[in-house]
Amino acid sequence: MLSRMYRSGYPVPDGFVILPAAFQGGKLSPEAWKRIADLLVALRKHEADATFAVRSSALSEDSAQASFAGEFETVLDVQTDGQIRDAIYTVYGSSESERVKAYSSAHGMDALPHQVAVVVQRMVPSELAGVLFSADPVTGDLSRMTGNFVHGFGEQLVSGEADAYPFTFARPKGIYEGPREFKPYAAKLYSLAARLEKEFGGAQDIEWAVAKGAYIFSKRDPSPP
Repeated sequence: MLSRMYRSGYPVPDGFVILPAAFQGGKLSPEAWKRIADLLVALRKHEADATFAVRSSALSEDSAQASFAGEFETVLDVQTDGQIRDAIYTVYGSSESERVKAYSSAHGMDALPHQVAVVVQRMVPSELAGVLFSADPVTGDLSRMTGNFVHGFGEQLVSGEADAYPFTFARPKGIYEGPREFKPYAAKLYSLAARLEKEFGGAQDIEWAVAKGAYIFSKRDPSPP
């Protein structure tokens, strides 16, 4: 989904995806690591001291059956090749964590192996970050978009580490209701969300951030029916 948004011109940070086939016995193959190292060189071309976020993209994650939000590991603000390789293994190995096993069992998915891809993206120093559901995640109501945000990095929100500020957009005009501090960014987020919903043919679950006054999308999934 990140790739589709990137190609469609949405504000998605540069990065790459490591597919499950790159791992052999839980470790990256030599060929895969060489390709990763080459990609990191390319990403650092215009910013030698760039830092990165390393995140999960499991095939079972954010599906219609379950979300797994905050269950797999995320490692932020890593810089050197060694740090990034360690972060990749941390994220990839988190599919075997006790909390993932417990969540899988609770949703009747414990018999299925979690194939985990790993996303490496340029780190965004966000001032605000949050989520937006273009349909109510509980009732499915399409007359309002519902969101939450926190100050700083969005990982605090999806992992439940920080209390969030709620906001809504009332359709059809996207009338904003929520904290005053977010109002300057509200109209742009509503416009991007409405465009995503139209282009991808249904309600969307969007992770976003504001950095230096501009929007960045870090993830986007179809909302469960």
